Amino acid sequence: DDLEITTLEDVIYLSMKNDLSFIISSTLNLYEHQSTFNPNMPIRGLIYFARLYEAYIKKHSLDVYGRQRISLPAPQFIVFYNGRENQPDELILKLSDCFTPNRTGNHYSPVLECHARMVNINYGHNQKLLDNCKRLHDYSYFVAEVNKNLDSGYDFSNAVYYAMNVCIKKDVLSDILEKSKSEVFNMLLTESACT
Repeated sequence: DDLEITTLEDVIYLSMKNDLSFIISSTLNLYEHQSTFNPNMPIRGLIYFARLYEAYIKKHSLDVYGRQRISLPAPQFIVFYNGRENQPDELILKLSDCFTPNRTGNHYSPVLECHARMVNINYGHNQKLLDNCKRLHDYSYFVAEVNKNLDSGYDFSNAVYYAMNVCIKKDVLSDILEKSKSEVFNMLLTESACT
């Protein structure tokens, strides 16, 4: 009962769609997945949060013009990163880093801020997190297998195909891969063609 899904379903805004958002324990959680490092995630987060809060205010009939302070769920923005570019285990990306210095070249204290906490989920990073979430661990392992195959000279389709077979044998994502192998394979090929 305490969980409210707030994902912007099938809404594309400036060619962006958020992966998952929900409210639990008075926190508005926004989770994204990135296979390419993107320092602009705080800008995207700001846009997402503005739309999510707008929907929240409307749904709960809150009066932003009234004399009483309204209560909003606190925001949390997590970006799961599993790209091939070397990144630290965790990195805080800030909206204020994107602001242009004023004409004198000095930075000023911004009146607006948004932080994106980027968590590296590549295999070998954030081991405690991966140990505590089997699905995330297995996904990380699968991506590592694909990358290992690519590094060995396989083309993308063969790299994915052989990684899927290894993972099924090792009971890594096997419930998904055995049930929907061709759909997963085609989805990965489609995603690869778009990037």
